[in-house]
Amino acid sequence: MRPKILAIQFRKDIPLKEREQACTTREAGIYTDIDFLDALDTSIDFSIPEKILNNYSGVIFGGSGDLDFDGNRDQKDEVRLLSRQLLERLRPLFFHIFENDIPTLGICYGHQLIGAFAGAEVIYDEQQKKNCSHELKLLVDKNNHFIFSDLPESFFAHYGHKDVLNKIPEGAVLLMNGGDKCKVPALRYKENIFTTQFHPELNYEDMIKRIKSTPGYLPEGVMVDEVFKNDPDSNKILRNFSKFVALRTLNESDSIN
Repeated sequence: MRPKILAIQFRKDIPLKEREQACTTREAGIYTDIDFLDALDTSIDFSIPEKILNNYSGVIFGGSGDLDFDGNRDQKDEVRLLSRQLLERLRPLFFHIFENDIPTLGICYGHQLIGAFAGAEVIYDEQQKKNCSHELKLLVDKNNHFIFSDLPESFFAHYGHKDVLNKIPEGAVLLMNGGDKCKVPALRYKENIFTTQFHPELNYEDMIKRIKSTPGYLPEGVMVDEVFKNDPDSNKILRNFSKFVALRTLNESDSIN
């Protein structure tokens, strides 16, 4: 039986939800089995995290095109309020993950949720919001970070967001430099908890499909290749995360036996 990762989703749009499942399974399912849980299902009780994570060796917190912490919305907008409610519902799970340093990858909205839990504020930033590929450069030695194995020192990653973290949370380590257009692109908490503002589950073909299915996604007159780069390197991060979870689980099993 292969190790399992629990991927927690935050999407109302069913086609996008299913597409996220397919992309995550394609990249992370090479080394582990992936199960999906809908965090918007209010019947799920997150107050007992041991029960939620029973038989899982890792966790992925996915993105969302439906929710914002800010999004330049009114303070009392129901989307903003729902994000705050989700943060509080998930707080016991985050405490458990941090206390036990459970291998975790937060993606886009997941990056923001974990950052908010860790003490940052999630804000709308006109300069940093984007739907495009954006170049990143590693700030750390990739040989000391399993999820960066086989990555070049710089690469393009795919983005789609309006909100950002206003600072690096206390205790977190900034892993990449994205310049003024992405000030907090990737973080590490403790040893095994990682988050990325970009989407390592998406490749160039996924972005093309999203453009075709979403009228107005690109500004009028803008060509696809002006916005998105056919660079597969960021996908390695999700594959490496899955591989690490599998190897870690195998090593723990061998030590018990």
